[in-house]
Amino acid sequence: MFKSAAIIMLFGMGFVFVFLIIQVIITNLFAKLAGKFAYLLPEPTKAAPKKPAAVAADDTAAIAVIAAALKQTGRI
Repeated sequence: MFKSAAIIMLFGMGFVFVFLIIQVIITNLFAKLAGKFAYLLPEPTKAAPKKPAAVAADDTAAIAVIAAALKQTGRI
């Protein structure tokens, strides 16, 4: 019983090993193929820089209201 289980285990592990080796080879081949045809794809565009979310110049009134509310609740 143990002998047949060991044979099945080794066969299964060998099958997985061979499958993974084939998968690595095919992935490398497709990576090289994609590199040859990369010129067909458009160049990625960079996104415009975003404003910092901390404090903007026109938010002074909102900051004053938030500070007053926090002071009234005792959190400041």
